[in-house]
Amino acid sequence: MTDTLAALRSLMSAHSPPLHALIVPSEDYHQSEYVSARDKRRAFVSGFTGSSGLALITMNEALLWTDGRYFLQAAQQLSDQWKLMRMGEDPAIDIWMADNLPTDAAIGVDTWCVSVDTAQKWERAFAKKQQKLVQTTRNLVDEVWNNRPPAQANPVIVHPLQFAGQSVADKLRTLRAKLVQEKGRAMIITALDEVSWLYNVRGSDVSYCPVAHAFAIVTLDSAFFYVDRRKMSTEANSYIEENGIIVRDYGDVSSDVVLLASNQLTPSPTKEFLRNLEIDGGNAANKGNGASHAVEFVNDLIWVDPGACCFALYSKVSADKVLLQQSPLALAKALKMQEIYGACGYFQEAECTKQKKQLGTKRLTEVSVSDKLEEFRASKEHFRGLSFPTTSSVGSNAAIIHYKPETETCAELDPDCIYLFDSGAQYLDGTTDITRTVHFGKPTPHEKSCYTAVLKGHISLGNAMFPNGTNGHALDILARIPLWKDGLDYRHGTGHGIGSYLNVHEGPHQISFRPSAKNVPLQVSMAVTDEPGYYEDGNFGIRIENVLIVKKGNTKFNFGDKGYLSFEHITWAPYQRKLIDVSILVPEEIECLNEYHAKCREILAPYMNTSEMEWLMKATEPIAV
Repeated sequence: MTDTLAALRSLMSAHSPPLHALIVPSEDYHQSEYVSARDKRRAFVSGFTGSSGLALITMNEALLWTDGRYFLQAAQQLSDQWKLMRMGEDPAIDIWMADNLPTDAAIGVDTWCVSVDTAQKWERAFAKKQQKLVQTTRNLVDEVWNNRPPAQANPVIVHPLQFAGQSVADKLRTLRAKLVQEKGRAMIITALDEVSWLYNVRGSDVSYCPVAHAFAIVTLDSAFFYVDRRKMSTEANSYIEENGIIVRDYGDVSSDVVLLASNQLTPSPTKEFLRNLEIDGGNAANKGNGASHAVEFVNDLIWVDPGACCFALYSKVSADKVLLQQSPLALAKALKMQEIYGACGYFQEAECTKQKKQLGTKRLTEVSVSDKLEEFRASKEHFRGLSFPTTSSVGSNAAIIHYKPETETCAELDPDCIYLFDSGAQYLDGTTDITRTVHFGKPTPHEKSCYTAVLKGHISLGNAMFPNGTNGHALDILARIPLWKDGLDYRHGTGHGIGSYLNVHEGPHQISFRPSAKNVPLQVSMAVTDEPGYYEDGNFGIRIENVLIVKKGNTKFNFGDKGYLSFEHITWAPYQRKLIDVSILVPEEIECLNEYHAKCREILAPYMNTSEMEWLMKATEPIAV
């Protein structure tokens, strides 16, 4: 690591202009949360492997910013060459740079790996000391990464309409109508899941996320797909052509954005495309009549999502010709099609000496149990892989929010310790995410109290009734109040959107204390998780997670004629009754638990054999009120 920092500092000194600091983001060219192996530049330079973080290298210091999910992991993984900066506790990176770097400092970054929002925020912070953000002539990390994984040519796969739910033609028609409405003539689409969703394709370029590295540009009369042509099979090429989409090389997006900015990106659309073309709004002509006439428009804006588009592409367009607004595809993708959609010690609180001896003959570990869970999932129809690395964690490991076990170092299951597993999978017909916390021995009163507080928050959110227009920021408190009563809390958001055979973390909506959760109100047919937790460093971690669907609420009154919303559970797995301190629950919560467990029996019974059903019946026994 010391050699890497020294090599980077040498390149920084030789750069024109010389750099006082170098920013190494976590993101790739598409601002992805999860990136391919060759794009894990921040992990390479710092040794910290969490999904969220940002590294800053100066001539004398190396600093790593990350959020509360990763404080413990980062502290363990960073060498003494690095200083951990805790988001929410230490100064933000833009403030730190403005305050600690000299006047007129040149701060380098590969602007392909930084969003418009982030770059502009930094530039505002730098202005007070005449510091400047510098686009590096090349990615300096790539220059010193001798064994950087090669680019792979994984095939682009056509996603069948039966699972996609809506044709490409319909999606393009809706997008173009939105463009006309917002006085735009084109949109640059950079988020990998949005490109995949829009064109109904999938890929395997990023572990756990069924996406292909690609960009898209959609104008009022053309659609472009920028991808490594080696990934395009005969079937994929035919499908793309049938939908009137023009395939261009992945790297051509840069020069094509320049052409787009000067209104020169106007290749002739195909006949099939012209047959499908319909634009509403009054600013466009030739509504799908098949004639090869240019679409006329009076507006000249290019739509760019400032949170998803890289600063490098944005910089190629005149600022006065850009519509900086959240992508309309984010919300359209989030609104799902409604018609598509036992172990020993689990029940009893016995002392565990004898159980430990029994476990020793089989050696159940965090990894072996995780592998078994994946084996179960892989046996199901339409399985295409996991949706994220499974968190399989025993005892103190469970306090590391995004803990990932490794074969060489993982812990064995211990009946005296809490076991937390957060897992999910990708299927052609959906993406799953679930967390349960269990104990196979005798939980302490403190563990039961903490688990029950988390469960109370989980129930409170899942039962929420709220008016139309409510955002996830307003609901986040419901999951925390039971914990706050005991002076407890957790450092992550309470819920995230979830894709349909796409990213397991999907926006634009979320349920969180973070201000970004105010941006989008929850709407009918959105999928969102409900996952409060509590993590006690060095001891244990607790999290309970279900996936919910937003639906219309049934209320006695309708104040203000707003209409009300509620949640529908689509995750069915019992909560461990042994970990529940029933004395803390109120009758309404007990009734809710009993109803949920009765529904688990009803839904799961057809899929279970006799012994499994016996376990389920015992796990879901009603709690006396």
